[in-house]
Amino acid sequence: MKLVKLSLVAALAAGAFSAANAVSLEEAIKDVDVSGMMRYRFQSDRLTQGDSIADKGYNSSKNNEHKFKAQLNFKAALDDNFKAFVQFQYNATDRGFGKTNYNDAGEITGGNTGTDTHTSFAVNQAYLEYTNEAYATSVTFGKMEVGSIWTDDLVGTGAKVVNTSIEGLTFAGYWFDAFNWKDDGDTSMSNPTSTKDADGNIKNGANVTLAKSSLYGAAVLGDFDPFAFQVWAAYSNNWAFLYAVDASYKFAFNDMNFKIQAQYLGNSLDSDKERDFNADNGNFYAAKFSGQISAFDFQAGVIGYGEKDKNTVVTLEDTGKVIAPGQQIFYSAGSDLRGDMGENFFYFAGLGYTFAETLRVGFDYIGGKTEYAAGISDTDKNEYIARVSYKYSPKLTFSGFYSYLTEDMNKANVDDRDDQFIRLEALYKF
Repeated sequence: MKLVKLSLVAALAAGAFSAANAVSLEEAIKDVDVSGMMRYRFQSDRLTQGDSIADKGYNSSKNNEHKFKAQLNFKAALDDNFKAFVQFQYNATDRGFGKTNYNDAGEITGGNTGTDTHTSFAVNQAYLEYTNEAYATSVTFGKMEVGSIWTDDLVGTGAKVVNTSIEGLTFAGYWFDAFNWKDDGDTSMSNPTSTKDADGNIKNGANVTLAKSSLYGAAVLGDFDPFAFQVWAAYSNNWAFLYAVDASYKFAFNDMNFKIQAQYLGNSLDSDKERDFNADNGNFYAAKFSGQISAFDFQAGVIGYGEKDKNTVVTLEDTGKVIAPGQQIFYSAGSDLRGDMGENFFYFAGLGYTFAETLRVGFDYIGGKTEYAAGISDTDKNEYIARVSYKYSPKLTFSGFYSYLTEDMNKANVDDRDDQFIRLEALYKF
């Protein structure tokens, strides 16, 4: 009899695979769907006011930033009607071109942070999904993307129920008890601009966020081509009641395709939050007309929101899924959709052309004004964006843009602001 020596790890593995009901590796992974993405971004953001250059612009720091992000998704069929999903994510930023900033404890807080070689993959999403095909209903619970009109890629811990028993309609209910507001970094009212000095410069407000609260809500989504709509409602516990409506209509003439879209988002804050944070109920409205004529594409529309003397909130995280073209203007002082003080009205237009269905070049313009109560400088804003993208293959895309934002302060002895933001990106999806 031939003896084989096994290491402790190998012995444990052998024992595990020889256990009752064990299956082969091939059988275990045959029902696992694997997908994901890998992305690299280079970006730089330089915000100037007069002769001063700020350490940070509206989107990132003045240091060159190299941002790496990768996601690996695994979805496995566990048993009848049950599936499990887990997403591993790597997310790191290397900052160069400039001095390194330290706090009193000698810890790096910004500036040139060097090349990151310690960040590892972490679990970004993990949930269990149950589907009952007889009732066209699925129930999901765990850690997942919220997927609401008020959020972009915010992840929360909670549950969703989705029903599609009526053709063309989707009914959803959701509850989230926690969010990744600390890791995400761009949640609502994380630093509201409740006060400004006499020259209109921003002063830090209270450090609060709606994303620290539980969220309960429901939604109805309809798709009756060419008409579609969404109705959303939610309650952010001890903060606000939120509601939203999105409607669109598509039509075509020969090889010309057009779409009209309108949105309204509103909220009603709890009275103590209005008092404590100098805030008021928010109202956001937007309309967009877009289309494609042969190789040309275009868009145009208007957007309005905010109040002159109160903080208001439109989105819970980033720019959510609202009509918000541009790269900087909806993060700028007085116009931040996540919570800011200022009455805003903007108009926008964009035009693009695609060569051979692979190379697109385009130009976008967003202009308008942010108005404040008496004593604070109103601001005329204009953002100009040049874009280019190249679809190398169905999975690999290269893109980039240059954004130039001007803020003209309508007050004597107050310097104007300019923000130049550039980003280059390579994105691979599989």
